[in-house]
Amino acid sequence: MLLSYFLKNLKNLNPKKIPISLYIHFPWCEKKCPYCDFNVDIHKQNGDEENLLKAILQDLERSQKYISNRKFTSVYFGGGTPSLISSKIIEQITKSLFKKELLSSDCEISFELNPKEVTNDYLKELMNAGINRISLGIQSFDQNVLSSLERNHSSMDALKAVEIISSLNSINTTIDLIYGVMDQTLESVIRDINTFCSFDLEHLSMYQLTIEPNTIFYKRNLIMPQDNSIELMEIEAKKILKRNKFYQYEVSSWAKNGQKSKHNMNYWVYGDYLGLGPGAHSKITTNKSITRMIKLKRVKSYIDNPSKTINTKITTQNYDLDLAMNLLRIKEGLTFDEINKRNIYLSKTFISKLEKGVEENLLEKGGIKASDIGYKFLNDTVNIFS
Repeated sequence: MLLSYFLKNLKNLNPKKIPISLYIHFPWCEKKCPYCDFNVDIHKQNGDEENLLKAILQDLERSQKYISNRKFTSVYFGGGTPSLISSKIIEQITKSLFKKELLSSDCEISFELNPKEVTNDYLKELMNAGINRISLGIQSFDQNVLSSLERNHSSMDALKAVEIISSLNSINTTIDLIYGVMDQTLESVIRDINTFCSFDLEHLSMYQLTIEPNTIFYKRNLIMPQDNSIELMEIEAKKILKRNKFYQYEVSSWAKNGQKSKHNMNYWVYGDYLGLGPGAHSKITTNKSITRMIKLKRVKSYIDNPSKTINTKITTQNYDLDLAMNLLRIKEGLTFDEINKRNIYLSKTFISKLEKGVEENLLEKGGIKASDIGYKFLNDTVNIFS
């Protein structure tokens, strides 16, 4: 029965029906946070901004073949710390995108900000450049937690930043909070969530601290909270968010009034995305294949050769797992009609594994959606597709 929906062949995809978003990476930071495993450079030189701007615009021009006459549904300026960059540089990029008519009429244009860089003037300059969504890297309102994370902003910086953005009342804003930090208490997490809810914001990204192998924290003998303590943090945080009319729509994402992140949703529904800037990632669909691409990571290398990428084609052997790792993050799931409409290919093996997941009560019938127990143990659910 399911096969009648998906008699397409992976070698006959139609990229024009697949939405595409744009990610632009600015790698510079004042310092590298010890939990960060992103591509970061702390040695910004005079002239680097202008040289990187030229490379990004050149890269965009040469990437038309990947865009395939589509318009970007979202743009995301990430890093690093994009707010270290002059607003004039950002404006030149957005002007180019508008001039080339590459943006959809309701395009979400997001910009990451460090609390230290938030000022009324800078925000207004960003808004004049076309930015309509701010992502604020608060991480915590608790100074002890910020100190444990070795962040370069204070709890006062965090509060002031949110107050400035809230006073404008004209730009969509999300903030990041981290839980499961060394020495962090349940009471601290509760205060963080209550503080967030006290502002008139409509989106929250709430992450558990994960120690990745190529980070500074990984080299230290850290004492992390016990699993039961972390679970309590999650339970209490969710209670407060639900009480304040937020709903969870993805593993780490909460929204109210329908203010989901378009950019992140495009990742999770297996849309295409073009990455520009040092170390930026892309996923591009052609008529015959799906390819993941990574730009050269070093700033000078990228500036010298912005079109150079390291490419990996998604094979039929790893396609099922790659797809499941994204789609199953969406809490409400996708119906088969939505999957068909989005031109998402489901292989025969994927459908077979999907039916197995339903039998094991980890997945629900009628689409691709984890059951309550399947969502709680999402890694186990995803591994059905390996």
